[in-house]
Amino acid sequence: MAVVQTERVCERLRAAGFEDELKVRKVQSLGDALTGRSLSEMPEKGVFVKRLDRLVLDGEIDFAVHSMKDIPLERDERLETAAVLPRDSPYDALVLRHGCGLDELLEAEGKGEREGAVVGTSSVRRKFQLLNYAAERGVEVRVKEIRGNVGTRLRKLKNGEYDGVILAEAGLERLGLGKELEHECERLNCDPFVPSPNQGIIAVVTRRGTEASERLKAVDDAETRREAEVEQEVLKVIGGGCSLPVGVHACCGRERGKESGSGRGNKEGVELAVYFGFGREKYVLRRAVLSRDRSLQEAREFAKLFLAATDTGDSRR
Repeated sequence: MAVVQTERVCERLRAAGFEDELKVRKVQSLGDALTGRSLSEMPEKGVFVKRLDRLVLDGEIDFAVHSMKDIPLERDERLETAAVLPRDSPYDALVLRHGCGLDELLEAEGKGEREGAVVGTSSVRRKFQLLNYAAERGVEVRVKEIRGNVGTRLRKLKNGEYDGVILAEAGLERLGLGKELEHECERLNCDPFVPSPNQGIIAVVTRRGTEASERLKAVDDAETRREAEVEQEVLKVIGGGCSLPVGVHACCGRERGKESGSGRGNKEGVELAVYFGFGREKYVLRRAVLSRDRSLQEAREFAKLFLAATDTGDSRR
Protein backbone atom coordinates (compact mmCIF):
# COMPACT_ATOMS: atom_id res chain seq x y z
CA MET A 1 0.00 0.00 0.00
CA ALA A 2 2.78 2.44 0.91
CA VAL A 3 4.47 1.88 -2.45
CA VAL A 4 1.20 2.45 -4.33
CA GLN A 5 0.59 5.68 -2.43
CA THR A 6 4.13 6.89 -3.07
CA GLU A 7 3.76 6.23 -6.78
CA ARG A 8 0.57 8.32 -6.76
CA VAL A 9 2.53 11.23 -5.30
CA CYS A 10 5.35 10.81 -7.83
CA GLU A 11 2.85 10.79 -10.71
CA ARG A 12 1.31 14.07 -9.56
CA LEU A 13 4.73 15.66 -9.12
CA ARG A 14 5.76 14.67 -12.64
CA ALA A 15 2.45 16.01 -14.00
CA ALA A 16 3.18 19.30 -12.19
CA GLY A 17 6.51 19.62 -13.95
CA PHE A 18 8.80 18.06 -11.34
CA GLU A 19 11.52 16.86 -13.72
CA ASP A 20 14.11 15.78 -11.17
CA GLU A 21 14.72 12.05 -10.77
CA LEU A 22 12.55 10.67 -8.00
CA LYS A 23 14.06 7.84 -6.01
CA VAL A 24 11.83 5.81 -3.70
CA ARG A 25 13.28 4.44 -0.46
CA LYS A 26 11.26 1.77 1.32
CA VAL A 27 11.24 1.90 5.14
CA GLN A 28 9.48 -0.51 7.51
CA SER A 29 7.62 1.32 10.27
CA LEU A 30 7.35 0.14 13.86
CA GLY A 31 3.64 -0.42 13.31
CA ASP A 32 4.37 -2.72 10.38
CA ALA A 33 6.90 -4.67 12.46
CA LEU A 34 4.67 -5.21 15.52
CA THR A 35 2.04 -7.29 13.77
CA GLY A 36 1.36 -9.32 16.91
CA ARG A 37 -0.15 -6.36 18.75
CA SER A 38 -3.47 -4.63 18.24
CA LEU A 39 -3.34 -0.96 17.27
CA SER A 40 -4.73 0.05 20.67
CA GLU A 41 -1.79 -1.71 22.38
CA MET A 42 1.01 0.00 20.46
CA PRO A 43 3.79 1.35 22.74
CA GLU A 44 3.49 4.93 21.45
CA LYS A 45 1.59 7.19 19.08
CA GLY A 46 2.64 7.56 15.47
CA VAL A 47 4.10 4.06 15.11
CA PHE A 48 3.50 4.14 11.35
CA VAL A 49 5.26 7.47 10.74
CA LYS A 50 8.02 8.11 13.29
CA ARG A 51 10.86 6.31 11.51
CA LEU A 52 10.13 8.17 8.29
CA ASP A 53 9.85 11.47 10.14
CA ARG A 54 13.30 10.92 11.64
CA LEU A 55 14.77 10.31 8.18
CA VAL A 56 13.17 13.54 6.96
CA LEU A 57 14.54 15.52 9.92
CA ASP A 58 18.01 14.02 9.49
CA GLY A 59 18.02 15.00 5.81
CA GLU A 60 18.29 11.41 4.59
CA ILE A 61 15.11 11.75 2.54
CA ASP A 62 13.42 14.88 1.16
CA PHE A 63 9.85 13.92 1.94
CA ALA A 64 7.75 11.04 3.27
CA VAL A 65 4.39 9.74 2.08
CA HIS A 66 1.83 8.71 4.70
CA SER A 67 -1.77 7.72 5.12
CA MET A 68 -2.82 10.93 6.84
CA LYS A 69 -4.96 9.14 9.40
CA ASP A 70 -1.74 7.63 10.82
CA ILE A 71 -0.16 11.04 11.53
CA PRO A 72 -0.54 12.07 15.20
CA LEU A 73 -1.61 15.61 16.09
CA GLU A 74 1.48 16.25 18.22
CA ARG A 75 4.54 16.37 15.98
CA ASP A 76 7.98 17.92 15.72
CA GLU A 77 7.47 21.57 14.76
CA ARG A 78 10.18 21.30 12.11
CA LEU A 79 7.91 19.05 10.08
CA GLU A 80 4.93 20.08 7.95
CA THR A 81 2.34 18.39 5.79
CA ALA A 82 3.32 20.19 2.60
CA ALA A 83 0.71 18.54 0.38
CA VAL A 84 -2.38 16.36 0.49
CA LEU A 85 -3.68 14.59 -2.60
CA PRO A 86 -7.35 14.70 -3.64
CA ARG A 87 -9.19 12.53 -1.17
CA ASP A 88 -10.07 8.97 -2.04
CA SER A 89 -13.08 7.33 -0.41
CA PRO A 90 -13.05 8.13 3.32
CA TYR A 91 -15.52 5.34 4.11
CA ASP A 92 -15.23 1.86 5.56
CA ALA A 93 -16.13 -1.24 3.58
CA LEU A 94 -17.28 -4.66 4.76
CA VAL A 95 -15.99 -7.60 2.73
CA LEU A 96 -18.00 -10.78 3.36
CA ARG A 97 -16.98 -14.34 2.62
CA HIS A 98 -20.46 -15.32 1.44
CA GLY A 99 -21.10 -12.16 -0.54
CA CYS A 100 -24.21 -10.90 1.26
CA GLY A 101 -24.61 -7.45 2.84
CA LEU A 102 -24.33 -6.44 6.48
CA ASP A 103 -28.10 -6.31 7.00
CA GLU A 104 -28.49 -9.76 5.44
CA LEU A 105 -25.72 -11.13 7.66
CA LEU A 106 -27.35 -9.73 10.81
CA GLU A 107 -30.81 -10.89 9.72
CA ALA A 108 -29.54 -14.44 9.22
CA GLU A 109 -27.83 -14.25 12.61
CA GLY A 110 -31.02 -13.05 14.27
CA LYS A 111 -33.08 -15.86 12.73
CA GLY A 112 -30.53 -18.47 13.76
CA GLU A 113 -29.76 -19.29 10.14
CA ARG A 114 -26.14 -18.43 10.78
CA GLU A 115 -24.68 -18.78 14.26
CA GLY A 116 -21.60 -17.08 15.64
CA ALA A 117 -20.73 -14.75 12.75
CA VAL A 118 -17.18 -13.40 13.23
CA VAL A 119 -16.11 -10.03 11.79
CA GLY A 120 -12.47 -8.97 11.84
CA THR A 121 -11.07 -5.49 12.45
CA SER A 122 -8.03 -3.99 14.17
CA SER A 123 -9.89 -0.73 14.89
CA VAL A 124 -11.58 0.00 18.22
CA ARG A 125 -13.82 2.52 16.45
CA ARG A 126 -15.01 0.00 13.84
CA LYS A 127 -15.60 -2.60 16.54
CA PHE A 128 -17.83 -0.26 18.58
CA GLN A 129 -19.73 0.94 15.51
CA LEU A 130 -20.46 -2.61 14.36
CA LEU A 131 -21.62 -3.59 17.84
CA ASN A 132 -23.83 -0.45 17.98
CA TYR A 133 -25.36 -1.23 14.60
CA ALA A 134 -26.04 -4.87 15.52
CA ALA A 135 -27.45 -3.99 18.96
CA GLU A 136 -29.98 -1.58 17.41
CA ARG A 137 -31.28 -4.58 15.46
CA GLY A 138 -31.34 -6.86 18.48
CA VAL A 139 -28.49 -9.04 17.19
CA GLU A 140 -25.16 -10.01 18.70
CA VAL A 141 -22.09 -10.37 16.53
CA ARG A 142 -18.58 -11.39 17.47
CA VAL A 143 -15.75 -8.98 16.61
CA LYS A 144 -12.27 -10.49 16.43
CA GLU A 145 -8.89 -8.77 16.16
CA ILE A 146 -7.15 -9.01 12.78
CA ARG A 147 -3.74 -7.64 11.72
CA GLY A 148 -1.68 -7.69 8.54
CA ASN A 149 -1.87 -5.92 5.20
CA VAL A 150 -4.97 -5.99 2.99
CA GLY A 151 -3.86 -9.13 1.17
CA THR A 152 -3.24 -10.97 4.44
CA ARG A 153 -6.63 -10.01 5.81
CA LEU A 154 -8.48 -11.05 2.66
CA ARG A 155 -6.62 -14.36 2.69
CA LYS A 156 -7.71 -15.00 6.30
CA LEU A 157 -11.27 -14.21 5.24
CA LYS A 158 -11.11 -16.62 2.29
CA ASN A 159 -9.66 -19.35 4.54
CA GLY A 160 -12.71 -19.16 6.80
CA GLU A 161 -11.12 -17.53 9.84
CA TYR A 162 -13.68 -14.72 9.57
CA ASP A 163 -17.12 -14.28 8.04
CA GLY A 164 -16.31 -10.67 7.21
CA VAL A 165 -13.58 -8.05 7.56
CA ILE A 166 -13.92 -4.28 7.76
CA LEU A 167 -11.35 -2.34 5.74
CA ALA A 168 -10.84 1.18 4.43
CA GLU A 169 -12.54 1.41 1.04
CA ALA A 170 -9.70 3.65 -0.19
CA GLY A 171 -7.18 0.88 0.37
CA LEU A 172 -9.18 -1.58 -1.71
CA GLU A 173 -9.51 0.97 -4.50
CA ARG A 174 -5.81 1.88 -4.50
CA LEU A 175 -4.88 -1.78 -4.82
CA GLY A 176 -7.28 -2.22 -7.71
CA LEU A 177 -9.53 -4.64 -5.83
CA GLY A 178 -12.80 -2.72 -6.15
CA LYS A 179 -13.97 -4.52 -9.30
CA GLU A 180 -12.78 -7.93 -8.12
CA LEU A 181 -14.65 -7.64 -4.81
CA GLU A 182 -17.74 -5.74 -5.99
CA HIS A 183 -20.07 -8.67 -5.20
CA GLU A 184 -18.54 -9.34 -1.77
CA CYS A 185 -17.94 -5.74 -0.68
CA GLU A 186 -20.35 -3.19 0.80
CA ARG A 187 -19.66 0.43 1.68
CA LEU A 188 -20.78 1.03 5.26
CA ASN A 189 -23.23 3.88 5.78
CA CYS A 190 -21.89 6.88 7.68
CA ASP A 191 -24.58 6.25 10.33
CA PRO A 192 -23.10 5.04 12.61
CA PHE A 193 -19.91 4.14 10.69
CA VAL A 194 -18.37 7.62 10.79
CA PRO A 195 -14.85 7.18 9.39
CA SER A 196 -11.56 7.79 11.13
CA PRO A 197 -10.33 11.40 10.91
CA ASN A 198 -8.34 11.96 7.68
CA GLN A 199 -9.14 8.49 6.34
CA GLY A 200 -8.68 8.27 2.57
CA ILE A 201 -6.11 11.08 2.43
CA ILE A 202 -2.52 10.65 1.20
CA ALA A 203 -0.22 13.20 2.88
CA VAL A 204 3.30 14.30 1.99
CA VAL A 205 5.51 15.41 4.90
CA THR A 206 8.74 17.36 4.65
CA ARG A 207 10.89 19.84 6.58
CA ARG A 208 9.60 23.38 6.87
CA GLY A 209 11.28 26.04 4.80
CA THR A 210 12.93 23.69 2.34
CA GLU A 211 12.87 23.69 -1.44
CA ALA A 212 10.95 20.40 -1.33
CA SER A 213 8.29 22.05 0.84
CA GLU A 214 7.73 24.82 -1.70
CA ARG A 215 7.65 22.50 -4.69
CA LEU A 216 5.22 20.07 -3.06
CA LYS A 217 2.63 22.80 -2.63
CA ALA A 218 2.01 22.58 -6.38
CA VAL A 219 0.20 19.25 -5.85
CA ASP A 220 -1.74 20.25 -2.72
CA ASP A 221 -5.54 19.84 -2.99
CA ALA A 222 -7.36 22.72 -1.30
CA GLU A 223 -10.70 20.97 -0.70
CA THR A 224 -9.05 17.91 0.83
CA ARG A 225 -6.89 20.13 3.04
CA ARG A 226 -9.99 21.94 4.28
CA GLU A 227 -11.64 18.63 5.21
CA ALA A 228 -8.47 17.39 6.92
CA GLU A 229 -8.04 20.57 8.96
CA VAL A 230 -11.68 20.54 10.11
CA GLU A 231 -11.37 16.92 11.23
CA GLN A 232 -8.10 17.63 13.04
CA GLU A 233 -9.62 20.66 14.76
CA VAL A 234 -12.38 18.47 16.19
CA LEU A 235 -9.85 15.87 17.28
CA LYS A 236 -7.82 18.49 19.14
CA VAL A 237 -10.85 19.18 21.32
CA ILE A 238 -12.30 15.71 21.92
CA GLY A 239 -9.09 13.67 21.77
CA GLY A 240 -8.61 10.48 19.84
CA GLY A 241 -6.16 7.94 18.51
CA CYS A 242 -6.10 4.21 17.85
CA SER A 243 -7.17 3.39 21.41
CA LEU A 244 -10.41 5.42 21.39
CA PRO A 245 -13.66 4.75 19.46
CA VAL A 246 -13.80 8.14 17.72
CA GLY A 247 -14.99 8.93 14.20
CA VAL A 248 -14.81 12.38 12.57
CA HIS A 249 -15.76 13.13 8.97
CA ALA A 250 -15.90 16.47 7.13
CA CYS A 251 -17.24 16.71 3.58
CA CYS A 252 -17.01 19.71 1.25
CA GLY A 253 -18.49 18.11 -1.86
CA ARG A 254 -22.13 17.37 -2.65
CA GLU A 255 -21.39 14.07 -4.38
CA ARG A 256 -19.51 12.51 -1.50
CA GLY A 257 -22.17 13.62 0.95
CA LYS A 258 -24.79 11.77 -1.11
CA GLU A 259 -22.67 8.66 -1.49
CA SER A 260 -22.01 8.33 2.22
CA GLY A 261 -25.65 8.08 3.13
CA SER A 262 -24.84 10.87 5.56
CA GLY A 263 -27.33 13.39 4.24
CA ARG A 264 -27.82 15.99 1.59
CA GLY A 265 -24.32 17.05 0.69
CA ASN A 266 -23.70 20.80 0.75
CA LYS A 267 -21.74 22.84 -1.80
CA GLU A 268 -21.96 26.03 0.25
CA GLY A 269 -20.78 24.60 3.56
CA VAL A 270 -18.80 21.78 5.13
CA GLU A 271 -20.78 18.81 6.45
CA LEU A 272 -19.42 17.41 9.69
CA ALA A 273 -20.23 14.17 11.51
CA VAL A 274 -18.68 13.12 14.83
CA TYR A 275 -19.06 9.76 16.60
CA PHE A 276 -17.96 8.51 20.04
CA GLY A 277 -18.75 5.01 21.27
CA PHE A 278 -19.29 4.06 24.91
CA GLY A 279 -20.24 0.41 24.57
CA ARG A 280 -22.40 -2.07 22.72
CA GLU A 281 -25.65 -0.13 23.12
CA LYS A 282 -24.57 3.47 23.65
CA TYR A 283 -22.89 6.06 21.49
CA VAL A 284 -23.07 9.74 20.61
CA LEU A 285 -23.36 10.83 16.98
CA ARG A 286 -23.86 14.47 16.04
CA ARG A 287 -23.94 16.33 12.72
CA ALA A 288 -23.58 19.95 11.64
CA VAL A 289 -23.04 22.06 8.53
CA LEU A 290 -20.22 24.58 8.93
CA SER A 291 -19.73 27.73 6.90
CA ARG A 292 -16.64 27.55 4.70
CA ASP A 293 -15.16 30.87 5.78
CA ARG A 294 -15.39 30.01 9.51
CA SER A 295 -15.14 26.23 9.30
CA LEU A 296 -12.27 25.78 11.78
CA GLN A 297 -13.75 28.08 14.42
CA GLU A 298 -17.19 26.49 14.07
CA ALA A 299 -15.61 23.02 14.19
CA ARG A 300 -13.99 23.88 17.55
CA GLU A 301 -17.29 25.20 18.91
CA PHE A 302 -19.17 22.15 17.69
CA ALA A 303 -16.56 19.83 19.23
CA LYS A 304 -16.92 21.51 22.62
CA LEU A 305 -20.69 20.99 22.52
CA PHE A 306 -20.15 17.40 21.42
CA LEU A 307 -17.76 16.82 24.32
CA ALA A 308 -20.37 18.18 26.73
CA ALA A 309 -22.92 15.72 25.30
CA THR A 310 -20.55 12.80 25.97
CA ASP A 311 -20.01 14.00 29.55
CA THR A 312 -23.74 14.16 30.26
CA GLY A 313 -24.48 10.86 28.55
CA ASP A 314 -26.72 12.53 25.96
CA SER A 315 -26.43 9.70 23.47
CA ARG A 316 -28.12 9.06 20.16
CA ARG A 317 -30.01 6.17 21.69
